[in-house]
Amino acid sequence: MMLKTVDIAHAGQSSSEALILLEVAISSAKEEGATAVKIIHGLGSGSIADKVRLWASEQEGRFRAVIPGEDYSAFNRDAVSMRSELSNKKDRDFNNRNPGITIFWL
Repeated sequence: MMLKTVDIAHAGQSSSEALILLEVAISSAKEEGATAVKIIHGLGSGSIADKVRLWASEQEGRFRAVIPGEDYSAFNRDAVSMRSELSNKKDRDFNNRNPGITIFWL
């Protein structure tokens, strides 16, 4: 099982364009059999990060968990459980409190 990483934070991109990329990333990751998707939305003004997390909250029941990057650590039960399913556990963002990412556990 794998953690797929997708960068949706592109300069000059609107938040609605980023949400389209997010939806495509989630759908294709499910088709590929990924365990989870790490969305890189960056910080910038925080607009895209806010929209990604709002979108995630509106998708209740669709994901096993949604883990904000700042909570992606050994102290988060969902993060530890999700990582236990990964074949490659190397991830530089784990335990680094990165608010520029959000993890979707499929």
